[in-house]
Amino acid sequence: MGCCKDPFGVFLVILTHIILFGQITMIYYSSDEYAEEKNKSISQIEFISYLPIHKLIFYMISVFVFCCHLKATITDPGRITHYNNYSVIEYYYELHEKSMKNAQRIIQSKGGEEEIKKMIFQLNETEGEFPEESEDDDYSYDQVTSITDNDLEEFKSKYKMNLTRCIHCYVVRPNRAHHCSICKGCVMGMDHHCPWINNCVGVFNKKFFIQFNFYTFIGCLYSIFICVYYNIYKNFSFLINDIWNIIFVVGQLLLSFIFGIFSIIMIKDLYDSLDTDSSFVDYKLGKLYEKRSTYEEFYEVMGSDFGFSWFLPFKQGGFRFLFNLIHKKIYEKND
Repeated sequence: MGCCKDPFGVFLVILTHIILFGQITMIYYSSDEYAEEKNKSISQIEFISYLPIHKLIFYMISVFVFCCHLKATITDPGRITHYNNYSVIEYYYELHEKSMKNAQRIIQSKGGEEEIKKMIFQLNETEGEFPEESEDDDYSYDQVTSITDNDLEEFKSKYKMNLTRCIHCYVVRPNRAHHCSICKGCVMGMDHHCPWINNCVGVFNKKFFIQFNFYTFIGCLYSIFICVYYNIYKNFSFLINDIWNIIFVVGQLLLSFIFGIFSIIMIKDLYDSLDTDSSFVDYKLGKLYEKRSTYEEFYEVMGSDFGFSWFLPFKQGGFRFLFNLIHKKIYEKND
């Protein structure tokens, strides 16, 4: 299980499923009893006017929303522990060796890391200091580690990576990893902690999170279409004669608009982070580690070339199989 034990996060996960079930219920009770279609056979009714088909399509979208949300919630986002710490470093190096070298060439050609930060933030003398990374966590961790300071320096030299030790949980982190004070640990490729899935969005569940927002947006559009076309346009006279019908329709439209806008915002933020080859946290901090194309970023997040797997919530992204192979190899070697 990848989700944490945050009570507020658990509440939002349950609330998400309640809202989804509520939308399904509203769509189920949408009426197609308008006079002009009553006496027609199924073959005579146009596709846009045949409500049962549209209900079925919405139910299928809802299944994908539920599955993607569940997978994003329960999938380990890529937590770094003392048990898998060495495997995490090997895994990151395996995937990012070429892009790290390209980034270093870019950084040097632009005048170093500070110049890169200025270019990203477009700071002037009156805009103050660069923001510092905030990972506040009052939890008391055991001061133990599976990688000593001497080992850390050797790894830095061997891999030519900007490895750092977390000041909270003491694991050694590659680039893009950050500490989450809610999940109580560091996460590979952490984009942010999302209370709606009660989990961090990291290297191994970002695919499901993107799919969740994508299908939520499609579902909201379809819900609005069904509500406007069938409940308002086709059944307006029936609608205005009952206050409960009006409340029913207004509630359905409100939910669809609110979560549709929320999904658009999240999709845009996720795309921007992929387009800039950086997590949301790293981009705001002005950090440039690699420079890859947007497709290369999607390729890693989705775990394969473009195909049906990009739209199906089954196979984990981030090349989890590669991480498992590396971890198994290291574990057997040290056993």
